Amino acid sequence: MNEEKFTVPSATFTEKPAEYELKIEIPGIAKADAELHIEGKTLTLKTHSKYQNPAGFRQVAAEFERTNYAMSADLPEMADPSTLAAKLENGVLTVTIQKRPETQPKKIDIL
Repeated sequence: MNEEKFTVPSATFTEKPAEYELKIEIPGIAKADAELHIEGKTLTLKTHSKYQNPAGFRQVAAEFERTNYAMSADLPEMADPSTLAAKLENGVLTVTIQKRPETQPKKIDIL
């Protein structure tokens, strides 16, 4: 039985005044090979490395292993899942989630 193995990627979760940002390192993964899902407040990432040797070539040696990644993260209560946006660039998946408007800092004018 060929069981698929997954590695938990390195990730950084930061908070800004109006949004949250999650940066996940997934080197060697194309956009088409990554799946990002949200269910309730749980964000899930799963990737599948589909590299194949070019026609006419066979692998003689490998210094690194093709990696599949998987992780889940619970979003803070102040996050608005409907605003989730994701961008993959240079092996880093950046996910931004806006804070719900009622939880964002507001300046109050003094009369």
